[in-house]
Amino acid sequence: MTKYECEIIKDLLPLYADGVASDASFKMVEHHLDECASCRELLNEYKQPVLITPGEGGPSSISGIDKAWGRLRRVAAAFMACIIITASTIAWASYQAGRNMALRDPSFKQAKQMDLFTEVNRSQKVGPYTVTVDKILLDSARTTVFYSVDPQVDGDCNIHIDMADDKGVQYDPRGGRGIQGKYFVYDLEPVNLDAQKLILSFNTDAIPGETKFEIPVDPTIVAQNTREFYPNQTKTIEPVELALDRAVLGLSESIVFFRVRWPQDPSIAGVGIGQDHPMYTVMGPDGPTKLESRGSSTPPTPMIKEYGAFLPGHWADLIDETNGKRIKLNETRTQTDPVTGGITGTFHFEPVDPSARELKLTLPPLYLYHFPAKEQTMEFSRPHQGEQALNGVFNYGAIAYSLEKAVIEDKQLVCYFGFKGSGDNPSHYYRPEFRIKDKEYWHKHIRMEWPDENHVKISFPMPENDRVTLQLRSVGEKMPKADFELDVAR
Repeated sequence: MTKYECEIIKDLLPLYADGVASDASFKMVEHHLDECASCRELLNEYKQPVLITPGEGGPSSISGIDKAWGRLRRVAAAFMACIIITASTIAWASYQAGRNMALRDPSFKQAKQMDLFTEVNRSQKVGPYTVTVDKILLDSARTTVFYSVDPQVDGDCNIHIDMADDKGVQYDPRGGRGIQGKYFVYDLEPVNLDAQKLILSFNTDAIPGETKFEIPVDPTIVAQNTREFYPNQTKTIEPVELALDRAVLGLSESIVFFRVRWPQDPSIAGVGIGQDHPMYTVMGPDGPTKLESRGSSTPPTPMIKEYGAFLPGHWADLIDETNGKRIKLNETRTQTDPVTGGITGTFHFEPVDPSARELKLTLPPLYLYHFPAKEQTMEFSRPHQGEQALNGVFNYGAIAYSLEKAVIEDKQLVCYFGFKGSGDNPSHYYRPEFRIKDKEYWHKHIRMEWPDENHVKISFPMPENDRVTLQLRSVGEKMPKADFELDVAR
């Protein structure tokens, strides 16, 4: 391994971390990471959250998909030819410099072609840092701020952004991403059309004080080039009702707003969307008593393998039927509805071509979770090294999960179960919700995998206690997918 090779891989790491690298580049990076600890550490820095978003450190829970990325670096591939390496290096040199972040992301291609960015190019000090706001995109789907920080921000410091307009409206953040602690992209809620000025405030955890930018804006310019419509479509897959309320086809992102409802039946534990944990409805005398929000990103295609951690077909699918194109899903956001106790959420896709007139949306499979007929728990001592053979059975109707062994893998407690079902349904048709009790707290599983049709592998955070309690909380059964035809032209 040469220093030259590492420099090339470092140029490609940001694309790999964001899941936008080509298949060839993806394989090349995977092959290098298996052998280079230095580049693996740098990749971990890229994947660290740069800015605090709502829900971090609070009661919200984040999907296990992001946590599983680091353990799926097993793709073996031959090293690419020198001509491909050279081409990749040249193509992403500007990305390494951090000067063309908008250009390298396909999400911003339309906005760039139409010259709809608001140029700012202003710098101000906050503590020892100089913050430079380069440009803003006032999309109808989101507001995106492009900025840089000098010197680069280390891992112990977070920069926070607040945004308001001249009418006093505050806009919620959606989160950000950065390269090498210096170049950042930050998303917030879309700006109201009557706003004439934005006030961006930057501050840090470690250093008191903040700096503000007042930026004249005209959101109507971009709004004229985007589409918003209300499908008002509902479908029922007994006993669950699905509804599409609204869709925004922006220049940088397409968002579909949906709702999920189900009866307040005490035997129903909740509903899970795709591979997410179930979202429960806990009702009190005055309505729902438990609120929860989540966000999950779609893994790159090479990571989706049958019976692995990522099952194919478990994400929303949007087809541009006018142009015969599939629109890439970037993220799914869900939260419990404080009014009805159901789920509200959004699917965030890449932008739809302006010429599209007909779209087809396929929702991810839903899992309807039920509680077992009786509480089922098992207590055991966690292994300190190697594996520990176990013998316990958890039953749900006609299916059973036999706990065969527990193993410590990658600083996680991993339980291996044998699956025995009835009928033709494979093991991944069901999603058991196991959890462990460590000291006084219950912890959900981090990841679920299917080594084959007769086994399930479930990983938990490493317990602090030697004795843990394993519980089968509920079991989800897969429901049929639902399709919606969307007439964008009307």
